[in-house]
Amino acid sequence: MHCEECGQPVSPILCQACRSRQASGIFSVANRWLPDNPVRYIMAIARSRLYVGLLLLAITPILLLTVHINMVVGMMVYFSLFWFFVFQPLLADHIQLSPLVMDIGAYIFTGLVGTSFAMGVESFWYGHGGRGLLNSPALVVAAPAYILFVGVTEEVAKQLVVIMVMGWQRTRKKVWPALSYMMLGVSSGLGFSAVENISYVQRGIAFEVMRHAFGLGTFTALTRALYTPFLHAIWAGTAAWGIGQVAAHGSEKWRVGSGLMALVAIFHGIYDSAISRYPGVAILDVAVSYLVFLALLLNGRRRRRARTVL
Repeated sequence: MHCEECGQPVSPILCQACRSRQASGIFSVANRWLPDNPVRYIMAIARSRLYVGLLLLAITPILLLTVHINMVVGMMVYFSLFWFFVFQPLLADHIQLSPLVMDIGAYIFTGLVGTSFAMGVESFWYGHGGRGLLNSPALVVAAPAYILFVGVTEEVAKQLVVIMVMGWQRTRKKVWPALSYMMLGVSSGLGFSAVENISYVQRGIAFEVMRHAFGLGTFTALTRALYTPFLHAIWAGTAAWGIGQVAAHGSEKWRVGSGLMALVAIFHGIYDSAISRYPGVAILDVAVSYLVFLALLLNGRRRRRARTVL
């Protein structure tokens, strides 16, 4: 039998070296040897991220009711954190280099500062002629407006914390791989989605009360809570990967960084302009966006295997 990761002949499915490389992810407890002693075995599971993380996801709605936190605010944050636990195993390698507190900090910073910046800029555009273009029934008119006024604004807002971390790392003469910045971007995007969704859902509920159109607020809450954290995360993660390339290789990679920033702004704008009238275009946009995100995420693994073969 051979190790599935490095190809070395071993008796387990994965050799110990490859198990160690997987020891930082949320599913790491399933990829390493556990103690034979029953007590130590149970304690190892109880301390694992797989147990603690998923348990928190399961009991958070109960805790929100118990401590009387506003349910709209609580559930929007809850669903954004749900997506964090989805993406974290995919990006588990970054934890070996950057602490989890950095991801939490990016989530909070963008939720508080990034969204305020984006809302201020978008309000300016809306008040200076942008509203008419954004509401145009013609996709060829609405899409460029959404790309410029919404896509660029929000994607830049989500990268503020990533750029700050890059500058801080440069002063420390530390170099992180692009994957570390990608996880920062994912966390930032999730923080942005949580706060943005709170305002959307509250407006939907207010519309219900004023128009007696019961159901709109609930529909908005469910749809935005489920899919927008995913979109904000992959777009922000893709742009942050480009910033990570600039951080690692200097100005020679600025075209990669600026190109990916422009690309995610285009993805964002096309999606926003198409979702209500052209859902097929929106689905295609999401499919291509996620394909780009995964292609960048898995690129490093392809290169490592190529070097191993050589």
